Amino acid sequence: MNIQNSKIVDIRLPSEWLEFGILNGSHLITYANLSGKVNPLFVSSIESIFKKDDEFYLMCATATRSKDALKLLKKHGFSNVKEIRGGAYYYEKMGAKFDKFEL
Repeated sequence: MNIQNSKIVDIRLPSEWLEFGILNGSHLITYANLSGKVNPLFVSSIESIFKKDDEFYLMCATATRSKDALKLLKKHGFSNVKEIRGGAYYYEKMGAKFDKFEL
């Protein structure tokens, strides 16, 4: 799997970025907080980066949250959004290089 980092939206929590690292050049937009409440700015943040027909990918830790985020974005008219199956952990095993994240 070889996706340009600029086409990846990392929807994990900031604590996960700190612990695991990030893909340099990816977009960091948290989908939901620890209790599962969806970030009210999630869709508008995506709209500020991508057009409704742009191809881009969602990535969470294990591909659980990305499935829900994918459904939400499709409901809002995004037609070419996909998920990174298996999430960040699997993507790293496939060779993706995660960099240290610092606040």
